[in-house]
Amino acid sequence: MAHSAPESGTVAEKRGHEIFDFDVRYLGWFSVGLVILLIATATAAFFLLGGFRVSDAVLAKQSTEGSATGSFATLQNTPQDDLRSYRRSKAAELEGYHWVDRGNGVVRIPIERAMELIAAGGGARPPAPAAPPPQPQPQPRGRRP
Repeated sequence: MAHSAPESGTVAEKRGHEIFDFDVRYLGWFSVGLVILLIATATAAFFLLGGFRVSDAVLAKQSTEGSATGSFATLQNTPQDDLRSYRRSKAAELEGYHWVDRGNGVVRIPIERAMELIAAGGGARPPAPAAPPPQPQPQPRGRRP
């Protein structure tokens, strides 16, 4: 008997064999369901996130207040000017003479002058002597608690 000849004259379906491995109709319905799920998710996200939009009235109120104490912080319009003024004030502190504590005679001097004094060896004062450590008190010999 040849291997290519059917065992009997019946059709493959009647013998219990499948003709196709996959029904294409299920793939079509799955694709339609996936598209519907995608549209529903995008719609829900749009409506949920729409509630978080900032109204123009809130933004106008914030910009007229001029401070960051409102509900939203605002960025500076010209941060370069603020940085320049900050750097100028710090340079003035480093390059000028100022009293720190007039009563105790503490003065802030320019940093260049301070480096010259330290390099010359006369600018640094020796630290004040520390108080001697306390001596331990002798314990009386007797009963221990």
